[in-house]
Amino acid sequence: MASASRLELFRVHDDLRSISAVAHTVSLSFSNDPLIRWLRPAAAPWVRKQTDTFNWQYRRVQRFISEGIVFRSAPAPQVARLFPPKGMSLRDQALAKEATDLHEEEDAGVAIMLHPPQSQSKWTLSRLLLAAKVWLLDFIIPVTDNGANMKRVESLLSSHEGSLNTIKTKYNTNDLWYLEVVAVHPSLQGRGLGRSAIQWVLNYVRDAPIFLECTAEQNVKFYEKLGFEVVEEVDLIDDGDAVKVWLMFRQAQKLGS
Repeated sequence: MASASRLELFRVHDDLRSISAVAHTVSLSFSNDPLIRWLRPAAAPWVRKQTDTFNWQYRRVQRFISEGIVFRSAPAPQVARLFPPKGMSLRDQALAKEATDLHEEEDAGVAIMLHPPQSQSKWTLSRLLLAAKVWLLDFIIPVTDNGANMKRVESLLSSHEGSLNTIKTKYNTNDLWYLEVVAVHPSLQGRGLGRSAIQWVLNYVRDAPIFLECTAEQNVKFYEKLGFEVVEEVDLIDDGDAVKVWLMFRQAQKLGS
């Protein structure tokens, strides 16, 4: 039963299948995200068959592994069996399974990209080797998200740095986690996996200070129920086209609270 199921996540290393599984799920789950659409104003939404997009997303995940921590769940079909939608009959579940794209069989059901505080970011030999590998790949075989507007990307990066400084100043802390990505595969929406994933992250960081940037207004209340608070609303504007980002922070929680 879904109520008895517990979401399990596993750390991703420099492995072709795991990185591919994460890259596909991140692209598919964020293809129509308001911020992503703003960053790619003239481009079609991300889809599976875009080779250039996949190569860029793959490299992005690979780089993130060298800089932070990436987690994934079991493949989407397996997670679907553990977390059936509420109210869906066994017959409807079977039909949904038959309709699943064969290419999605290996996609991660859930993917998480998490930056640890500097105090917990240790340079190991494997990280150093991967960082060198990614640097060499960027030099020899550079990849880009061809649909991205670089001016807007730079604006986002600048905004992110400003948001980080805002939190450090307002809450007098430098030791905090940053939850960059929580991706639930599109075929698994509506099963409570987003909440399960966030709760898993909070347990992983042991309720330490953590922040995120919410890109959809309908999700603000969702994060607030999990202990996050809105620090500020950031408006990104370019050529009259605007998108809003909600900077959200969850303060350290006392054990047992």
